Amino acid sequence: MIWIDINFAFVTFALALASLIGGENGSTTMAPSHSAGILTPRKLTIISGLAIFLGALLLGKEVATTIGKKLTPPQILAQDKYTLVYYINATFYLLLAVLFRVPIATTHMATLSVVSIGLYTGTLNTQKFFHILRWWLFTPTAAFLCGFLFEKFLYFRVVNFASRFDAEIIRKFLKIGVVATGTYFAFSAGSNNLANSVGVVVVRTPDFESKVLTLGASFFGIGALMLSPRILKAVGKKIVELGLLRASFLQLMEGTIILSASILGIPVSINETIVGGMIGIACARDGFKKTFSKSYFLQIVFFWFVIPWIALSTGLALCWIFNSFSK
Repeated sequence: MIWIDINFAFVTFALALASLIGGENGSTTMAPSHSAGILTPRKLTIISGLAIFLGALLLGKEVATTIGKKLTPPQILAQDKYTLVYYINATFYLLLAVLFRVPIATTHMATLSVVSIGLYTGTLNTQKFFHILRWWLFTPTAAFLCGFLFEKFLYFRVVNFASRFDAEIIRKFLKIGVVATGTYFAFSAGSNNLANSVGVVVVRTPDFESKVLTLGASFFGIGALMLSPRILKAVGKKIVELGLLRASFLQLMEGTIILSASILGIPVSINETIVGGMIGIACARDGFKKTFSKSYFLQIVFFWFVIPWIALSTGLALCWIFNSFSK
């Protein structure tokens, strides 16, 4: 009975975390569509919530396996004290992101929480961790370069070509395109980031793995519906204003990057990828100096490059505290 109660509590904790992450992902996957002014934030979050749910349900298992079994042995993470360390540490920083309305790299918070446990216990799979780190560098960099090069060399060529056709038809086509590619990107987000909430708890309940993943996918979608409008308004307007063509390109390109990582079982940051592409466009259009001088951009940099390593330190501290109490 105690075993069941403890696992029920951890599953509940995981589902709450799934809602928080869904809110974060829902905001950034539809940020280009919101910036382009296609639909209201509420309608966009309904679409993203459904797409995130399907992505998590159909393709979320691979990355969940990486988080729960390939970085640190599952028998370590399944111990009560370390499961508790993971969820306390990851949830705290996610709540900070929601409070400050910043698109935090939820994957970094979750993965580094597992890494802190692996470091403390001496069981970290360093080869796998460094492989993930390379992807963390690749995804926002690739998104930035694609956004920058598209704006610099392709955008006006495509506009000139489209000007040969009826303007109203082109606009309708692009409106459909921007929502369709946003939905595709939301699907890819769900396939990758479900692991951040349930990747650890599934190792405690192997007999109910499929049910836990399904519940996690459901709460992921619910979180996108309920929480993402707050951050959506900030991300979609404070970095760079996008048109229909730019929004469609970003969502298609970045959705493909994330989906590729999901199929390979690599946890990557949805938020860093989408914002990296938007920053690339902003730099090409407005210049590096103007883009990087924005106060909201400085907030993002802090949450991307400083907070994750603070999270690693607090994870180690929590491991030490819980081990001390358990002796």
